[in-house]
Amino acid sequence: MKFFRALLAASFCVAALASAPRLSAADGAAPARLTSSSAPEFTRAYREAFVSWALSRPEVRALTAGHRTRVLRVWTDSDKSGAEVRLRATVLLRDYDAGIAREISSNLPKGPISLREIVGATPSDEEIAEGMAIARRDPALSTFVQNPRLVLIGGFHNRSAHRDDPCAVDVCLEFAFMKPNYQGPARYIVVNLSRRVVAHHDFRGRRPGEDSPRMTERAAP
Repeated sequence: MKFFRALLAASFCVAALASAPRLSAADGAAPARLTSSSAPEFTRAYREAFVSWALSRPEVRALTAGHRTRVLRVWTDSDKSGAEVRLRATVLLRDYDAGIAREISSNLPKGPISLREIVGATPSDEEIAEGMAIARRDPALSTFVQNPRLVLIGGFHNRSAHRDDPCAVDVCLEFAFMKPNYQGPARYIVVNLSRRVVAHHDFRGRRPGEDSPRMTERAAP
């Protein structure tokens, strides 16, 4: 029951986040100059310019070259240094091959880049939509997908405690096909976004006195 509550709560939480557009590095040009005195709005166009500039930095490219990545969020906050208040922008980038997310930050308009790894970054709406699409395409789940009484919810990001489980490193999301009227789940599943497959078609959460379950089902012998 605790697992169900956590999954349900997470599904509402992630749905509230605004998803960022899928962006990639462009020509590396710095975004137009911003000054604290003019207090400009962090517009969509400027946000996209900042993301392209940040992802094109050599230190970022060295970490993500050849990897599949996705922008999860972009935001700004204030960085006060002495009497001056500067606008600081941050992009949260998911790296599916490394299994982590990275916060890439810089003082605007063109400060040095700072990097920080985030292991349990909350999934974006776009990731949840991709995970649900993968589940709905899986023939083994067609009975649940075609049942009009069931609703697919979730998108809770977790990691397996088993070292030999791909979900110990890969980005895996937990979903549930929910029965109507709060009757509970008909089936829990795990989708591996790094590999774009359903990792577990009948996932059972941890029960009292038991070890944590594998998030990837074992292949049939």
